[in-house]
Amino acid sequence: MDDGNRSSTARRLRAGAARAALAAVIALVGLLVLPGTASAAWKVEPLLDCHVANADGSRTLVVGYTSHTWGVWRVPHGKKNDLYPSRLQGVQPTAFESGTTHGAFTVRVTAAELRSGARWELEGYVLDFAAAVGSTSPCPPSSELPEEGNGTGPAIALAAAGVVGGVMVHRASRRARALQ
Repeated sequence: MDDGNRSSTARRLRAGAARAALAAVIALVGLLVLPGTASAAWKVEPLLDCHVANADGSRTLVVGYTSHTWGVWRVPHGKKNDLYPSRLQGVQPTAFESGTTHGAFTVRVTAAELRSGARWELEGYVLDFAAAVGSTSPCPPSSELPEEGNGTGPAIALAAAGVVGGVMVHRASRRARALQ
């Protein structure tokens, strides 16, 4: 009878260990799959790459980020991805590739805006532009700064060139018909 008790106890211990292992696997999968459940491993931190002092006293800031995520992490403009003062809002990215990205965007801030707390708040981190300017090197003179704006400039230029080209082809075609 003793052997029956021992095997029953061993079976219960194995079953308990199997349930604990299964719970641990489920918890681990949950942390890896569900965004926001892991702590700082799922955050995106803003950073100031460098800055340029402008003749009018303003500064052009070259801003990047470090993403501690896998793949692309999306943070829409708003409470978790906000630029201050509000006139700057909208130039910051909303999709963040994993790793460190330098020169994600530039922003031009006045001296008064720097003094009054111009900043980028992203995923709980705050990049105070004035403090960052004080601790970051100026951009080297040979640096090519990222364009300001949303990147539609080349598309608009291409569309305008297509319209001009179409008009010129139409005129040349009309002249050729008139000469016949």
